[in-house]
Amino acid sequence: MDVIKKDVSIKLHTIIDDQGEKEMSIIQQKGLYYRKGELEVLTFTDKVEGIGEIRNHITITPDKVTVKRSGAVSMNQQFVEGKKSECLYRHPYGMFHMELYTEHISSEYCPDQNNTEIVIEYDATINQQEPRSHHLTLTITEEK
Repeated sequence: MDVIKKDVSIKLHTIIDDQGEKEMSIIQQKGLYYRKGELEVLTFTDKVEGIGEIRNHITITPDKVTVKRSGAVSMNQQFVEGKKSECLYRHPYGMFHMELYTEHISSEYCPDQNNTEIVIEYDATINQQEPRSHHLTLTITEEK
């Protein structure tokens, strides 16, 4: 089975709803995309001012999305529709425990825009506080 490798543009758009208070973050980076069979992998590095370099490794299979970060921030989040998962989130200001409940995952290829959009809707509970709703949209566009 051949491995497909492409340069891509990655946009990670997150909206967090904390009991009506909404926070939004957008990360846009160039990265690499690999595909072998049904396994897709994205890698990119994000440089955050005052924190440092964060290496991102996103693995996508038909039933699961895994987001692994290492460097200035480290964590390993797993998203499986209808399932709970846990992870430790380490950053320069400390560490906290996260519980995730993935409500919905969808993936759509848009041939006219030459991109794939993956949407993950999940609740995250940090250090046993009230859960916050997250809406994450990952857009992968092939570089020309």
